[in-house]
Amino acid sequence: MKLSTYFDKEPKIGLVDGDKIWDLRLLYARYLFEAERISESSQLATTLVPRDMTMFIRLNHTRLDYFKEAFDFLRLTASDELQSMGLPLKTTRLLPPVLTPSKILCCGSSYLEYLQAIPNYPKEKWPKDVKLSFLKQPRALIGHRETIMFPQGSVEGDYENELAIIVGRACSDISEKDASKYIFGYSVFNDACIRDVPEWAGGLDSPRGKANDTQAPLGPWIVPTAFLGKSPNNLSFSTKVAGEIRQQGNTSGLSWTVERIVAYISRFVGLAPGDVITTGSTKGNAHTTRKFLKVGQKIECEIEGIGVLENTVGSRTWKGVIPPLAKQRRRGRVASP
Repeated sequence: MKLSTYFDKEPKIGLVDGDKIWDLRLLYARYLFEAERISESSQLATTLVPRDMTMFIRLNHTRLDYFKEAFDFLRLTASDELQSMGLPLKTTRLLPPVLTPSKILCCGSSYLEYLQAIPNYPKEKWPKDVKLSFLKQPRALIGHRETIMFPQGSVEGDYENELAIIVGRACSDISEKDASKYIFGYSVFNDACIRDVPEWAGGLDSPRGKANDTQAPLGPWIVPTAFLGKSPNNLSFSTKVAGEIRQQGNTSGLSWTVERIVAYISRFVGLAPGDVITTGSTKGNAHTTRKFLKVGQKIECEIEGIGVLENTVGSRTWKGVIPPLAKQRRRGRVASP
């Protein structure tokens, strides 16, 4: 089972199967009526399937089997009608599966191959445990097939294919042994960033480099833990840019398991349903290869058992009400330093 957030007159939670996507609220309401003859099935489904994925996770972290059973029941008893309810996936606008996480926590330097690819990076500076490197703002999230709009003037746009952990339950200071109980599922995350940030402005892991609008592609959906089919600590992945393979690896190359990552972070930061934790990227990004992104290129981040997150590269132009500082100076509104 794959769960997505898509747009059809308004944001909706969808169940993805094959090449179609279904409004999970409508699907579940139909099931409640057909299977249980609940006359108020629509009202009950509206309560159990809100439009916001964060709230859906909060309500349904431990009851996803109900929705799988609903889909299987309708596929068996009303196949033709079920198909007519679905929308074609290729023409449906997919949003970030989680639109309103309270936070996006990003780990870095998690793969040994990545560290070894950095020229002259001394081992004494390598992380000794999970490295919580930076946070991204929820506003930076974009979905599958949307455009990453790098800041105007930046020429060193980069990509990093990362397994994303979606938190299922509120927790703080949990054990590594119990961490899996608090994981709702997994998605694909592209840690899009810019590398030409001077040290005086914060450097590579600063908000200016990492947290700009649109620099957090996530999707195309969430695969809940029970439906992943494999251990999240043994998933192959690859990244293509304009058809060229730039990254290849396996999450077994992570220095720490996903359970360790969640437990370690929870020592310092309380986690909430819908929070996104990214696990870091392997070698092959443009920071080391110097193959920086160009406007118009397509980035395809694929992770086994989840799918392909596809985005294109763009460049932001000024469209704000207040003109850039240089224009204000030319117009005499701001004194030159």
